[in-house]
Amino acid sequence: MTFLSKILITTLGVGVLGWASVARAEGPSGATEATPSDPAPSQFAPALRRGDWLSSFGLHASVGLAFGGDELVELTYADGSTSAVHAGEGVSLSGGLTWTPLWFGDRVGLGLGLDAGWKYKSTYDQADGSVKLARVPLMASARGLVAIDSSWHGLLAVGGILELSPHLYGDGVLSSVDAQFDDALGGMLELGVLWGRPEALGVEISGRWSIMSYELMGQSISASNGSINLTAHFFL
Repeated sequence: MTFLSKILITTLGVGVLGWASVARAEGPSGATEATPSDPAPSQFAPALRRGDWLSSFGLHASVGLAFGGDELVELTYADGSTSAVHAGEGVSLSGGLTWTPLWFGDRVGLGLGLDAGWKYKSTYDQADGSVKLARVPLMASARGLVAIDSSWHGLLAVGGILELSPHLYGDGVLSSVDAQFDDALGGMLELGVLWGRPEALGVEISGRWSIMSYELMGQSISASNGSINLTAHFFL
């Protein structure tokens, strides 16, 4: 098991523990009778009831590290070291918005998320050349939030990913490497934790599994991957 795989499993585990804590709190043994002075489990739902519809929207920026997929190229250097590019791996930068208009009992929120970004991977940058993989991912998801307390929430999201113009190319002595894959459509499942409240900054950490493949001249190449994502939110 790779180091990055262990990080992804740990992140997913944190999300599961967050959801489990909510289940324990709502179980018969942990149920307590709410009083008027008790804070709402989430501050987003009361804001919506006050007519503050902007509170259901949020803007965000994310950075992610993905790994996995079929190996596209491997380079061996003079010192014996190697560097490879896999179809699913890379560093991603993205931005987008979330909309969570539906809340049930101040505890469970449902909404949508939209993201657009850039994903990039390169072999070691050597004087004589390197190989790079770049693409533009677009993602739409259905998101569910479960309030753990007034600021912490468990996160579950499912949706689709469209990767535009996946391009494997080289420079220097490797400039002959040039493969333009077809646009790729796939799906994703995400689990994590979110800290946030209306009219404030928030932060989210999540693990995401994505399933997709690239097509080139009738050949299918797996680009399925796992990723760790850190997101900064600004809730309106």
